[in-house]
Amino acid sequence: MKYLEQLPPTQEMQECCSILGQKMLHWPGVKMYHVFGTCAFYHRKVMFAMLPDKRSLDSCTAISFKGSNGGATSQSAEWHTFELKNRTLVDDALVSLEKAYRSSIF
Repeated sequence: MKYLEQLPPTQEMQECCSILGQKMLHWPGVKMYHVFGTCAFYHRKVMFAMLPDKRSLDSCTAISFKGSNGGATSQSAEWHTFELKNRTLVDDALVSLEKAYRSSIF
């Protein structure tokens, strides 16, 4: 098994994640916890997103979210990554995170 080195996110990535995190914390029922150098976002007891904090995820520009794979419940969801390569993609990332949040409600 190959282990990826989890580098700290860049300053730009930290700023983008801060923007995303602040917006998600305004959604009803969302809480954030620090987990293994990341910020994990929960709706009630369901984790639906992870943003880098002290360490990166799959790559130095990746965020992760739970997305439905066609099933009706969050139990059938899979984790996906979104490459947030620059600030212009923050709105696109927010759309994906909102979909993950909405699917965690059911």
